[in-house]
Amino acid sequence: MLKVFIFTLLISLGACQVVRPCALSDLACIGRNLAANSRCNPNVPGRIPARYTVQSLPFHAPYFNATYIDYNLVVSNHNRCRVSEFFINLSSKTAVLSLDCPNLDFESNRLTIQHASLQEDRQFSYTIQGTYPLIRLTTNLHASNGLNLCSSLTFADVVALPKFRLNPNNKQTANYLSRDLTLLNIFERECFFWRASLLARYFINSLICNYGCNL
Repeated sequence: MLKVFIFTLLISLGACQVVRPCALSDLACIGRNLAANSRCNPNVPGRIPARYTVQSLPFHAPYFNATYIDYNLVVSNHNRCRVSEFFINLSSKTAVLSLDCPNLDFESNRLTIQHASLQEDRQFSYTIQGTYPLIRLTTNLHASNGLNLCSSLTFADVVALPKFRLNPNNKQTANYLSRDLTLLNIFERECFFWRASLLARYFINSLICNYGCNL
């Protein structure tokens, strides 16, 4: 049974099954509620750097038949994320935690591996930098697996498309890169399917409750 720390409200049988026990700005309260129902440690560093580097982050884009690897991925403004929703559904035994992240910036040396049936993969290399006006991350934590962040999926909503710049490393890549941005929204959704867990785990483990996940 999910435990909820509520200091001014008693929940009785038959009462509302969705409770919001904490102010969204009270990360310590959110951490205590998660710790009461999981093995996370609410004693957290309390900060993340404004800028940090991930050595490599691969992701797959099935719609485009491609694999991408971001090398020396520099992430900026992650520290500006804020909790935008936190509630516990006592009926479904699920906690929902959402983060709004404004102006997230990513810069990397990207390798694109283009796949095709009956053909050898083709590889293209370029530098890319993009700033996203708003990324919204939502994680459902279920009591059935101990509210384990490390095995939970984080959904990323790319609320607004990025402003970005590309610099191809060779002529072959320059010829390959498309100027048609019609499908950019599809590409960004596939990209953040892979980025979302890293972003959510780093923020939650550092500022709310430490689950000990590998980022």
